[in-house]
Amino acid sequence: MQQFQHTHTSDLSATMAASSVSLAVTPTAQLKDKSFDKIAECGLIPQSAIDLLTEMFEKSRYPMVMMLAKSLLNEAPNSIFLLNIIGESAAILKQNEEAVFYYSALIDCNPVLGEKLRKAAYLPNVHNNLSIALKELGLLDEAEEHVRKAISLRPHFAIAYNTYGTLLNDRADLQGARKNLLKAIQLDPNDHIPHWNLQSTAIDLQQAQEILEACLQKTPGFQKGVIALAGLRAFSGDTSHIDMLRSAGLSDDPLVRSIDWVLSLPKLPEIHFNRWTVFDSAVECSKPGRALYEFGVWMGDSFRYLMRTRKTGYGFDTFSGLPEAWRTVPAGAYSSFGRVPEIDGGEFVVGEFIETLPKFFSVTRPTAGVMNFDADLYSSTLCALTHALPVIDAETILIFDEFIVNSDWEQDEFRALNEFCLAHGLSYDVLAISLFTKQMVCKIIF
Repeated sequence: MQQFQHTHTSDLSATMAASSVSLAVTPTAQLKDKSFDKIAECGLIPQSAIDLLTEMFEKSRYPMVMMLAKSLLNEAPNSIFLLNIIGESAAILKQNEEAVFYYSALIDCNPVLGEKLRKAAYLPNVHNNLSIALKELGLLDEAEEHVRKAISLRPHFAIAYNTYGTLLNDRADLQGARKNLLKAIQLDPNDHIPHWNLQSTAIDLQQAQEILEACLQKTPGFQKGVIALAGLRAFSGDTSHIDMLRSAGLSDDPLVRSIDWVLSLPKLPEIHFNRWTVFDSAVECSKPGRALYEFGVWMGDSFRYLMRTRKTGYGFDTFSGLPEAWRTVPAGAYSSFGRVPEIDGGEFVVGEFIETLPKFFSVTRPTAGVMNFDADLYSSTLCALTHALPVIDAETILIFDEFIVNSDWEQDEFRALNEFCLAHGLSYDVLAISLFTKQMVCKIIF
């Protein structure tokens, strides 16, 4: 069974999609069941077409695979192989809505007799992969439904337990995340990815270091793990490992640059490993009774979590996705499909910041206790900071969701905050960071 890895854009977690494509070429060798010899005889599409598409897929020619498979699908609309290879190719290309469409079509279709064997073989992988695509779209309820189905169909499916662990982390269920990631490790002790994800459940630096050490025992050459461990050791006072990485030519790596920025601060901030403890720390530092402001709401998960300690909150979003491309993320990504959350105490302002914020802040608004900036874009973040200045004071806690670690992080939220402070004669005090979730918490110094 082939695997391909998805890195979650909002943090460093990694999910593994399980590929079924190779089952069409050598089903007996892959599944050790001679009944699968019949799969290639189903007659829906020629075996030569299956072999060609598989070869193209293995050479990473995903757009061509999708184009050819879709043309063949006109003649064989219930082909399990075609529906799956289009779904897998779309997922790799981050075309998650299309991946969901074809995976769902595969699950719902009623294949001819010969293809029923193939469908049964593919289904655990398809449910796992569909869960990942739904998770990337922010549809966590639906994602959980499908990963649970994958596990029910294949109870010892380590990859699915890793998927479930990362999903539960996104749902602020750290205990459940840890349980499932440990199950993935138990089922496949040599896979470093569940170890990597497990660090997101760590409660302190020592535990995170121990988890990363175990991760690197499995795959010593895992560069991201090597750098992260060197960073945590540096935060604990031992800078020799990060010094060696710089000497080895990794000074320009975005994770190394992020670690160096943290080490350059006047004092070491709190170090966290998931967004929920970052939020807890920010709330604990904030002044009770004040309002929440969030710029970039998406599905409302962060807003809902932060509102647990607030009576009043304001959320700003287009709810139709990013207004412009952000690095490799296309315009329109992070859409909530027009759905505005319904959260007690929350008031949501729909539209682009440049249009909605001037009007909203033209009248007196409650002083902010906590502000969460999750707009990703430099332009949107600077716009939000500039217009929200009247409700920010020295006790307001600011959280930035994509502040460090991304490839050009210095040009995004980091740049926006620094330019905002420079323009208004301000500075900021960093209170907490998380490398794994790319977050930073600070107060403005007036």
